Amino acid sequence: MPQFAALATLAAAVACAVAARVWWRRRWAGRAGVPRRTPGAKGASELRLTLGPRAYRWPFALAVAGPVVGLALCASTLPNEEAWESGAVAGTLVFYGGGGLLVGLAGAVWALAVHRGRLIVTISGDGIALRRRDGEATIPSGAVRAVGLTWPISDPVWTTWYDPAAAPGVDAVTKVGRRAPEESAATLLRDRSLPAGWLEEVRAATTEILGGAWRVLDERGQEVPGPPPRALFDADRVLVDGEGRYRNERGGALLAQACGTLERKSTQGASFFAVNPNKKRRSIVLRDPHARTVLVLNRSSRTLGGERMTVLDADGNRLGELGGRGRMSLRSADGTPLGTVRQDGGRYVLTDATGREAASLRTKSGADNSRMWLEFAPGCPEPLRPLALALPIAVRITRQV
Repeated sequence: MPQFAALATLAAAVACAVAARVWWRRRWAGRAGVPRRTPGAKGASELRLTLGPRAYRWPFALAVAGPVVGLALCASTLPNEEAWESGAVAGTLVFYGGGGLLVGLAGAVWALAVHRGRLIVTISGDGIALRRRDGEATIPSGAVRAVGLTWPISDPVWTTWYDPAAAPGVDAVTKVGRRAPEESAATLLRDRSLPAGWLEEVRAATTEILGGAWRVLDERGQEVPGPPPRALFDADRVLVDGEGRYRNERGGALLAQACGTLERKSTQGASFFAVNPNKKRRSIVLRDPHARTVLVLNRSSRTLGGERMTVLDADGNRLGELGGRGRMSLRSADGTPLGTVRQDGGRYVLTDATGREAASLRTKSGADNSRMWLEFAPGCPEPLRPLALALPIAVRITRQV
């Protein structure tokens, strides 16, 4: 009987975790953030946007992990028949089970606090309405100077520039910084707390519904001009620095920024198992200076068999993959061989299926964060270009392991 109760408790803990994950992905994550209308729908009168599922990730994880861990610890004590006979198991169940429930309750309270304190932004033809709890403020359309982003590219801040004299009370709802006497900047929400795909929705609503201008500022407060749609793919010589910035070697214009975990993780102060933390799966996103996704690079875990990096476009469509370590193989989305990458000293040569050089990558150091120069040969096949652009990241991660 105790063994059966232990298995039942453990199965209940696993079922709770799986059910919470399924509910999160299929119900909450798909609907959070845009409760009013279908984003991007032409002719819609307004766009309402608030926090997405990523803002609730840690509270949700705490709310689920507490009871699950408590059930697992309780299950470890149930098979002890002596404890059942002596009645001492009741105290253990109350301690572990009650502690797990308290941790879960803390996560639920945290999520509720985040939800109650969320900022709700509504863009309409009349202006931008801001609401947080009982506070409300409206920026009339005539007072909106621009809507856009402020860097960093990896986590841009949704910002609105407006005339403070025509829109009083905004600072009571959200943080406001003054850029000029006649213009203030209201900080709305950060990218990491918004639902996926919010950027294009807000940009479309700004131009189509509000009729306002779109603005992007860098860390120094300088306006960033909009890059051409294919600036990264059309460049024939690209410099990739240690921070993951892709620049056009002819002029130095910023083409893209690699966003994600690029740095080598320290293995000092070692864990219980001597495992290299860089062997796990990793996702890197290349974004242009206006924070729009250009390419997505997904590196598979070496533990799961084979080392490869899958390249996807901004819509999530597979473009191909790079596989291997020393001599990499390049394949299309359907598995057709496109070419190979061989190392020749500090130079990586990318050849097409016929053996002709299509691109090359040069480095002057063996460090993982060294500068790299990517050069495309004239007539480089179009299917190889996104794979070649992923090569500097693949080489950098490979050097870390």
